[in-house]
Amino acid sequence: MVRSKGYVTVFISLVLVIMIVVVLVVLEVCDRNHARIKMSTALSSAMSSELANYNRYIYDRYHILLLDTHSSGGSEGAMEQSVEDTLNTDLTTEYKVESVELTNKVYITDNNCKEFKKQIKENFKYEAAENIVEKIMDKAEGNDSPVDEEMVEGIDEDIKSRQEEIEISEEESKDDKKKKKKSKKDEEDVTDPRETLKTYTDAGIASLLLPSDVTFKEEELALDKLPSGGNSNDENMMIDTTFSDKDHMEADGLKSGGWGSLITDKAGSLSYANEYFNSLTEHKYDDTCLNLEKEYLIAGKSSDGENYKAVVNEILVIRFGFNFGYIVTDTAKMGECEALAAALTVEFPPLEPVVKYLLAGCWSYIESVADVYMLLRNHKIPYIKDVTSWRTDFESLAHLEELSEEADEEQGLAYNDYLIILAGMQGDKLELRMLDLIQENTKRNSDKSFMIKNCITSFGINTDFSYKGRHYSYHEETGY
Repeated sequence: MVRSKGYVTVFISLVLVIMIVVVLVVLEVCDRNHARIKMSTALSSAMSSELANYNRYIYDRYHILLLDTHSSGGSEGAMEQSVEDTLNTDLTTEYKVESVELTNKVYITDNNCKEFKKQIKENFKYEAAENIVEKIMDKAEGNDSPVDEEMVEGIDEDIKSRQEEIEISEEESKDDKKKKKKSKKDEEDVTDPRETLKTYTDAGIASLLLPSDVTFKEEELALDKLPSGGNSNDENMMIDTTFSDKDHMEADGLKSGGWGSLITDKAGSLSYANEYFNSLTEHKYDDTCLNLEKEYLIAGKSSDGENYKAVVNEILVIRFGFNFGYIVTDTAKMGECEALAAALTVEFPPLEPVVKYLLAGCWSYIESVADVYMLLRNHKIPYIKDVTSWRTDFESLAHLEELSEEADEEQGLAYNDYLIILAGMQGDKLELRMLDLIQENTKRNSDKSFMIKNCITSFGINTDFSYKGRHYSYHEETGY
């Protein structure tokens, strides 16, 4: 009996020991799990605190979330220290933060500005972007190729046919030759409009067209310090205004075609640019580094003046293509060109059909200059001309200010519509140049040391902790 009591005592003692061990193990496990949860929560909180340090000026002005890893003149090490300080504040002294490493940084400029484009789509009314592009395409009647290869071939065939006719007519009577001699005498009274045009192009067409109330900023951008790296358009579209070479003229007519798909693909970015940046005819902000910001998005030059000239030349290219595409279908105007060409080529008649088309090109360019004159003064211009909307003759450059300013306000495209078209033709340079302006305006108005190259939209943290002699490692990622 005494022995049985002894067995029971031993058994109960063993059970109690096991229970105590189990409880201790459970408590240890709970403690470790609690520690893991606390460390993980503290790390998430610390990373959220860093996300809250987004650049306020950029968000308020441009609705883009950026985290500057070098804010207030610091460095990425300062950001790591900030995370460590937050962890030490949130955790008790039993926890020791052994290391914090910033990893997996995604910069706003990575992958052709993929993150910038994503934020534009998420933070901006993308439907409005699509509507802007649709309206432009509607007004252009879906036609983004004013002069095509078929038209060029038709011109070449017409010239060849007319030259054959002239060669046959060279075998003429003496009386006809005397008449031709008389025509040569009359030639002295004929003025070649291409020579007249040269006096204006030599003086600078862009300067001639500049509205008197436009102000250019005096400062210039340091292009090599911008996110785009100063990737300006060194090969801006321009027209050969001598109109002495048919092949050059035809090539100029082909230059601006095929932009329809480009602006469709860039709908979001184009709408964003239209909303947040100034232009010559839409001045929204007074605190910008340039007044002509949209023009910079197109040309990428360092000053307002240079960007203005480049954009004027590029709009002239677009207008020239469509005006030339129309004039060659207008029998009356081509008749005028033919008569003038005949008077200018009395000495060598086979040149007449070529000169006829060169004069048509010259006239198309004069019409284009008048179009841009009106656009710069905030009028709309019919995209595809007809006999009622053609505004010029060969003498019109002398009195642009006298041209009727009664543009159709319902139809046609305005200056900013052309800026959207030209911006859409810039490819991935468009987003980089927007970041150029965001950087320079932020430096001007908020933080002089700010640089887009230091800005991220997401990041990861590798962290090592120690707790009661045990080592713990964590990796978490977060972003906007």
